Amino acid sequence: MEPSSHTPSRGLRLPGIVWAALAILVAGAAAVTLFGVSIDLALTYGLFALMILGHSVMHGGHGAHPHGADAGGETGKARGADDRPSGGCH
Repeated sequence: MEPSSHTPSRGLRLPGIVWAALAILVAGAAAVTLFGVSIDLALTYGLFALMILGHSVMHGGHGAHPHGADAGGETGKARGADDRPSGGCH
């Protein structure tokens, strides 16, 4: 076998949710160290932020609808309500 000469072209690539979670973590650490916010308050707000972020990421594609005409030439009003997805997660 010959050695692999494949090198990744982009390096380490992290999903957007990971970057957002890291930003929340850095903001919480900055709030505690710079502004003297209590750790339990920073953890509480950080947990709320992660829940909201996670919910929007999990259900981000629900409820999307086409604008204007679709491939058949019909607009959203021309189609019946049965043809459209209900949207939302609840």
